[in-house]
Amino acid sequence: MKPSGVASGISCPGLRQLPAGIPPVFVTAIYPGTSNGWFSEGEFMAVPGAKERIDGAVQSWSGITSHPHRFGGTEYLLGRREIGHVHGDSLVDIPFPKNVRNELVTAGRAEPHHILPDSGWVSIFLRASSDVDRAIELLQFSFEIANQRLSK
Repeated sequence: MKPSGVASGISCPGLRQLPAGIPPVFVTAIYPGTSNGWFSEGEFMAVPGAKERIDGAVQSWSGITSHPHRFGGTEYLLGRREIGHVHGDSLVDIPFPKNVRNELVTAGRAEPHHILPDSGWVSIFLRASSDVDRAIELLQFSFEIANQRLSK
């Protein structure tokens, strides 16, 4: 295989660099078969423009602010409550009450969180435009839950 990319300044045949916004530490957690931030061409997909689509939708909701996320990417807050965060054009993580998270995972609408699979968080890997639409729907669901809790 021909070299197709560079990560951390080192070229490696058949492997490519992380998409913008994804810190190398996440690759091993997302894809346990990978190491040192390297992954093969078929392992990691991204939807060009996904982050901008998500950002435009979420920031149109009343009371939402966006900030850099502590592990890379952008987080969306309603007051002090995070409704989710996006890592570039590749991954969205969203918090839910554990019972809601279990229903979403069972229904196949989301996957358990890529690092904290037993938490109330879910992950949505953005491999196709329909994944972006689903991520926006679930971010809106998280927003609605946060709004209900704020109004109590």
